[in-house]
Order: sequence, then structure tokens, then C-alpha cells
Amino acid sequence: MTTASAQAQTQVLAAQKAAVPAARAGSTKPPGLRTDRRLVRLRAALAAGALLFGVVGIIGTQVRADGADDTKSHSGVLIQQAEQLYHSLSDADATSTTIYLHVGEAPPDLLATYNSDLQKAQAALLAATNEAGDDTAAKDALGAVASQLPQYVKLNATAAANNLLGYPVGFRYLTQASSLMQGTILPAAQKLTDTEAKNLASAENTAKQFPWLMIAVGVVLLIVLLVVQVRESRRTNRAFNVGLLGATAGLVLSLVWAGADMTVQNSHEDAAAKRGSNQVSALATARILSLQARTDEMLTLVGRGTADDKETDYAGVTAPDGAHTPGTEELLVQELQNAGELATDDSGKNLARAAATDEAAWHKQHQDLRAFDQQNQYEKAVDSALGQHDFAAPQASAAKSFTALQSDLDQAIKHAEASFTSEASDGAGALAGLQIGLGVLALLMAAAAAQGLGRRIAEYH
Repeated sequence: MTTASAQAQTQVLAAQKAAVPAARAGSTKPPGLRTDRRLVRLRAALAAGALLFGVVGIIGTQVRADGADDTKSHSGVLIQQAEQLYHSLSDADATSTTIYLHVGEAPPDLLATYNSDLQKAQAALLAATNEAGDDTAAKDALGAVASQLPQYVKLNATAAANNLLGYPVGFRYLTQASSLMQGTILPAAQKLTDTEAKNLASAENTAKQFPWLMIAVGVVLLIVLLVVQVRESRRTNRAFNVGLLGATAGLVLSLVWAGADMTVQNSHEDAAAKRGSNQVSALATARILSLQARTDEMLTLVGRGTADDKETDYAGVTAPDGAHTPGTEELLVQELQNAGELATDDSGKNLARAAATDEAAWHKQHQDLRAFDQQNQYEKAVDSALGQHDFAAPQASAAKSFTALQSDLDQAIKHAEASFTSEASDGAGALAGLQIGLGVLALLMAAAAAQGLGRRIAEYH
């Protein structure tokens, strides 16, 4: 029994020893083969990740570059055309009422100004139409202006002809023309300005769009590269894998380069809005309000007691309950104050300050003018309005103060537009070469990662 039992145990142990290699061969693969395949998959993933980072980086940069280019060469230009259109139309309306106040033939300089305003309006209309492209809102606004402008010119011509012949009915045509301008044409031009202001703000936002996808892919890729290098260092007892280290350096360089360029671009886009477009918007609004106030002033005089509502438009009105509706002059003062607060340099502040001073002088002359008119000193009122005599010397006439105000606003707008153009151009150029650089670095990263893990894979062959 003892001998038989020992033989049985020996057979069982032999069977168990034979079964262990067989089980290992049937359930798993050799460790070297598993590591080899893991490294192959990891190499492919890192190379693909590097290329993906390059693609999303190029796309993100292109989106920002498109926004910056739109700000510089499309939306910025179009809003300037829209503001030029509004200004030319407003100035034409103010000039036509001034011409009507003259007796006899229209003064050549005023007639030239009126014709020049119409030509500038037509040129701005054409340029804006060409720039509008597929912008439906802009094209509708431009179409409304284009369809009504000939009727406005016709009414003004009829008013001038009747005024030359001494027919009072000319005033009726003049008020119809001004109502058409103030009630239909200028609101359409304002709609165009508002539309393009929104487009410009959208373009500026696109130019500063944060590259979330690029940053996300870059951070994930950087973490993977660092983890793989730490694990390989522990497995091989080598401090560095040159290929993976090179890929990591390329990724960090890409992120730093893109971050630096985008930071510079953001600063230029912010400066373009702060030093340029915001100031232009406030100054252009002030200029338009001054022209509306001038039109109100002239129509009140021309009406000789039949157009007092225009003086109400100029000065505002206070209801019996104390509620005050500001007139164009009060709105003008507020906008000039706003422009002064937005000014960022000494030149801009000085021009805004000069405009506020000339506006105050003009308002003082306007109050004197109205006093003359109410005291039946109509000729004195007209003289001040037209600047024909410095009867109140050394104070300037209403016409001279108004002209000085227009000159201040024109200079201030040109100064702000120059700042906008300079900053927008610098913003558009801030990303030059970045797309090519990101593409080249992505290829180098992919090659470095493949080479770095390729050596480790070769060790198993």
C-alpha cells in the first residue's frame, strides 16, 4: 500500500508540472510581445495626437486671423462708409436749410457744399453696397436710402426754385424734404450704421476667440507625453527618451508661441476698439447730433413762427409733471462728454475739449439768436445764423461756432480712425507665420515621438 501511494503522488505532481506551461501558453502572451504591441499602439497614438494638435491649432489660428482681417479690411471699412453716408446726408440737409435762409441766388460756397455732400453720399452708398456682399440687413438699408434720395433732391430743388421766385410755398417743399431726410432716409442710414457696428463687434470678438480646442488637445497631449516618459524611464532606467523629450519640447514651444502671438493680437484688438472704433462711434454720433441741431436752428428761423416745434427738438421740452425730454443740443453735450471720457491720448482729449468749448459757444449764440428772433430783430438772427456779420464782436456768430465745432469733430474722428487702422493692422499681422510654424512643429513632434518609441520597440525584436 505504501509503495502504490507513493507512485500515485509522483504521477499527480508530474501531471501538475506538465499542466502549468500548457495553461500559461493557452491564456496569455509572452510579456515581451505584450509590451511591444503596447508601444506600437502608443507610438501611433502620440503621432496622431501631435498631428491633431497641429490641425486644431491651424484652424483656431485661421479663425482668429479671419476675424482680425475682417476687422481691418471689411467691417471696419464698411462702418466708416456707413458713418460717412450718414454724415454726408445730415450735412446736406443742414446746408439746404441754410441756403434757403439766404435771399436770392444760393451762395456758391454753400451750393458747392450741398453738391459735394450729395456726391459723397452717393460714393459712400456705392462703396457700402459693394462691401455689403450677402449682408441682407445692410443691403435693405442701403436700398431704402438709394430709393428715397432722388425724391429728397427733387423736393429741395423745388423749394429752392420757389424761394428764388419769392413764393412762400417753397418753405413747404423744404420742410417736406427735411422730413423725408429726418424721418426716412437718415433712419435707414442709422440702421446700416447699427448693423455694421454689430458686425464690427462680432469680428473683433472672433479675432479674440480663445482657442479652447487647441488648448485642450495640447494639454492632454502634454500630460500623455509626460506620463509615458516617466513610465519608460522607470522601465528602462534611462533618464530621458530623446525622441519623446523632443516631442514635448516642440509641444511646449508651440503653446508658448501661440500664446505669445495671441496675447499680442488681443492687445491690438482691444486698443483698436478703445482708441479707435469706440471713440469714432461717440464722435460720429456727436457730429450727427450737431447737424440735426443745426437743421432745427435753420428751420425754426426759416419758418418764422410756423416751425417752433423745431426749436423744441433743439432745446427739449419739460412736461407739466416735470418729466424732461432732452433735445438734440443736450444729447450733443452728453455725447461730447462721452467722447472726452473715451479719449486715450492728449490729442484726442484736446480735440474733444475744443469741441465741447465750441459747442458751448454755439449754444450761447443760438440762445442770443432766438432772443433776436423773438424780439422781431429777424435780420440780426439771420446774420448770426449765416455768419454774415460779427455784430456781437468779439463773440463769434452761431455760424462760425458751428463751423469750428464741425472742424473739431472732423479732426477728432480722423485721429481716432488713424488709431483704429493702425491697431487693427497690427492685430491682423500679429499671427503672421504662426500657422506654418504650428504645422511644421506638429510634423516634427509626430516624427520625434515615433522615433523615440521606435527605439524601444526595436529592443524587443
